[in-house]
Amino acid sequence: MPLTYDSGEAYDSGRRYMDGPVVPVVPVVLMVKTKGRRYMAGNPISQDDDAALAMAEDIADGLHQLEGALGITGEAKMRAVIAACRGGDNNLRLAKDARQTASDELVATDEAAAAFLSATKNVLAGFLGNRWSPKWEPTGFPDESTAVPLNQEKRMNLCASLKTYFTANAAKEVAALNVTAAKAEEHYTALSDGRDELAEKVTDMNTKDKARAAAYRALRKRMRSSISELAEVLADDDERWHRFGLNAPADPNSPEPVASLTLTAGLPGKIVATWPRAARATRYRPYVQIVGVDEEFKARDAVHDLTVTLDSFTTGQTVKVYIVAANDDGEAPEGPTQQIVVP
Repeated sequence: MPLTYDSGEAYDSGRRYMDGPVVPVVPVVLMVKTKGRRYMAGNPISQDDDAALAMAEDIADGLHQLEGALGITGEAKMRAVIAACRGGDNNLRLAKDARQTASDELVATDEAAAAFLSATKNVLAGFLGNRWSPKWEPTGFPDESTAVPLNQEKRMNLCASLKTYFTANAAKEVAALNVTAAKAEEHYTALSDGRDELAEKVTDMNTKDKARAAAYRALRKRMRSSISELAEVLADDDERWHRFGLNAPADPNSPEPVASLTLTAGLPGKIVATWPRAARATRYRPYVQIVGVDEEFKARDAVHDLTVTLDSFTTGQTVKVYIVAANDDGEAPEGPTQQIVVP
């Protein structure tokens, strides 16, 4: 029930202060805004993208089954934003892979340039001495040192300088060791191109990441619109809410327990726990017991998605796990317990 506050009977003491006018007391009513329907609060849209996407699929399936009977539309739009999200996921994965490939290639290119510079240093030492002196200045070795630079930009620029140096001092080239002006230019060009390629891939990845984020914002907006539309045609206690994977506003506030749990082997010393979405849950806390080590289950950090990697184990240990679903109104009973031997 909404709370209202009423001052009750107006109180008029008549004359206020000495010789002042009579001031009537106006009744004051403090109103508290009535709480609206719980159709949105009872169906929180997870900030975890995988969980939100799974919820959107459930809503789309419900629309496919019931939108005709309910006289509403929305399946096509929901399917479209779901497809955009899945496309965004795939595009970002491809962009990340391309970025990593470009990075790996640049590392290899840089290592080859560093090897060239090391060989060049040894060749030039025979002409200019092992220690830096003004004789080394024309070569372009930076920082008054004959050491191969630790900075990639300086290595690239040194290759460019050596191309100029060997062009003017061909007698100091040693073709048998690939210490030539042509090789210096080759390494400079490879480094310059590799850096440009990596920068391009990073830019593309960032663009794809922003597009993916925009797709998920559109998904959540569409989900909120669908839930609001359903609230116009379904009663608070209508069981058909559940056909959309949603909670009816009349449902209890506390979450349902996790229905199942799957444990799989991860990297050595790690296991992966996965479970289905629990009704009304906004977070999940794993509880872990190492058989023969722990006397009781120990809580791990809560997560907001539907999977978690658990670690700090020793290979060969047997581990038991269960998940507790929760929201701001409380926790559900513990879900089923599973066990696994740690890889």
